[in-house]
Amino acid sequence: MTAARKPLYLDVAQANAVGLDEVALRVQAHEQADSFYPLRRISRVVVTGKVEWETAALLACLEYGIPVAFRGRDGVLVGHCLSDRSSQISLEALLHACADDAMGDAFYQQWRVHEESRWVQRMARACQRPLLGVVAQRVMGQVEPLVEAQLPCRFALFVAQLQAPIASHVSEVLAVYGFSDNIQLPLTRRVHLSRDVEKLLLLEAYWLVVRGDVPQVFEGKGLRYSMVHFYETHHGHFEERARVALNRLWRLLKHQEAD
Repeated sequence: MTAARKPLYLDVAQANAVGLDEVALRVQAHEQADSFYPLRRISRVVVTGKVEWETAALLACLEYGIPVAFRGRDGVLVGHCLSDRSSQISLEALLHACADDAMGDAFYQQWRVHEESRWVQRMARACQRPLLGVVAQRVMGQVEPLVEAQLPCRFALFVAQLQAPIASHVSEVLAVYGFSDNIQLPLTRRVHLSRDVEKLLLLEAYWLVVRGDVPQVFEGKGLRYSMVHFYETHHGHFEERARVALNRLWRLLKHQEAD
């Protein structure tokens, strides 16, 4: 079960500055160790007093749909930052609408093909060779041998061991976008967001391996440990790719709603 998002309260008496560490806010305290708060766990941020913010940290909050309020030491609201997603219709609502509409379905398939075609282009650069196809299914026959050649196990085992950590991570990421617990269920045979995001992250794992980020083998730990370690090592990359893809889908479906 996905943990609920919670507000983050920062006071200048305890916090000195806020930065970004991959997919978490890094809060620097006065003469104490830094604290880290994963963005997907934050519902909103309330800042009291003049706490310094890095631009990257503030932009990350906006991209995750996290509103940030700034208050004076007297508690009076000075101002706030809101992203497009924090005050408009949710991606889940847009997705339900598109599943009931032929044009919406077409937009969803356009997004899916677009994300895969971008991956094919990046994979071709990583392979340093052209790939004959524009979507993943068309090029996997060319990509699979390249991935397996780098792995400490068979390709099928690599895929099987990554399925659980990817599925768990996708549930957490989708919770940030306000999805309910039944997001694992398909809306239609063709509109199945959790399945399609999981596929995109598995493609990212292939890209990482071909690029040279090969899973480490730990003596006495077993294959499952090695694969989970590989995924956790690149956790920030996987989350960033999922977030970018979901933001593109939100903008695409939002544009359809406006029309």
